[in-house]
Amino acid sequence: MLTPTGCQQRRQRLLAALPPQTEMALIYDPQHLYYFANYSASPFVFRSNDAGAVLAIHANGKATLIADSMVKNFCDAAFVDEVIAPTWYDGKHTAPHREVLLVLSVLDYMKTVSAKRIGLEMAQVPAGIMLGLSRDKELFAVDQVIPTLKRRKDADEVDLLRRSMRAGEAGMAAGLKEIKPGMSELEIYFLVQNAAMAASGGQAVVYGDFVTGPRTEEIGGPPSERKVQAGELVMLDFSTIIGQYRADFANTHICAGKPTARQHDMYLACMEAIAAGEKKLKAGVEAREVDRAVRSVFESKHLSEHFPHHTGHGIGLGHPEPPFLVPESSDTLLAGDVVTLEPGLYIKGTGGMRFERNYLITESGYELLSKHRLTLEA
Repeated sequence: MLTPTGCQQRRQRLLAALPPQTEMALIYDPQHLYYFANYSASPFVFRSNDAGAVLAIHANGKATLIADSMVKNFCDAAFVDEVIAPTWYDGKHTAPHREVLLVLSVLDYMKTVSAKRIGLEMAQVPAGIMLGLSRDKELFAVDQVIPTLKRRKDADEVDLLRRSMRAGEAGMAAGLKEIKPGMSELEIYFLVQNAAMAASGGQAVVYGDFVTGPRTEEIGGPPSERKVQAGELVMLDFSTIIGQYRADFANTHICAGKPTARQHDMYLACMEAIAAGEKKLKAGVEAREVDRAVRSVFESKHLSEHFPHHTGHGIGLGHPEPPFLVPESSDTLLAGDVVTLEPGLYIKGTGGMRFERNYLITESGYELLSKHRLTLEA
């Protein structure tokens, strides 16, 4: 989980980034409730179904979390000064509309505070809260401020990303070792998922691309009933969510066989492209410069038409999130960014492959976070 110090520091940075005389910020996005307060209602229990919450961050540093009694245990795990959790469903009476209860609870709470100048996540917060506050409060949007704050990962965030990567690496290793001819893509997914969850020490969401054979030429997709055959490509590009943070890395290998000469050349080109991109990873470098380095490798080998997607992107609570490593990116790498590089080639009749690593950007370069094998042969 995140740490009390990390959450408090992130709340302080938010307040410092808002306009002068801001008296309060109201946060609703589930990702940001976790980011600022370590509040996360598990997706694996019925209590979280349709459960919303609001975090009130006061200018004096006080943090108040408003939700309902069914998620009180998650509220109690949050790093806040105060929890307001009225009864929603008690197992004896018909429950009211859950979101309406949250709106009314927030409006009732706001009657007890004197704050007038309030920042809201306008794209997220329920309209009932905005309408109720607009009568006597000065409201403004904080939506564009938070993504910039999220780019510089704190130590507790990087720790969760490392845990996600270790779990994912276990899944990737299981795939290389245990995928056999005749397994369906769904069976491959279950194999990877089970290994990743075992390494994570609990339940975890695993999602991504699990495709084989001709389907690799389509860049990616969810697992299907298709069965992989000996000598076919297996593309695994997935994330394991740990505490809402997720790594994102990939490998492609041959199932029970050897690559063709053409496939081997594609693999070498992807490895060269990753190396070229890595040389550019450093705080202060324009994201499009990294993209250009990767694409130049494919251009020199007359393969650029077979690389149709982005070079990489930021990861953390979102996927993808800034910075975006694309030709016309306006982003510049910052110390604290965690980014991917994921060159790939997709040639009809030959197959598709993608290889991806994750990096923590530093002032002097980068730290490689993902340690899985990049190999075409199991």
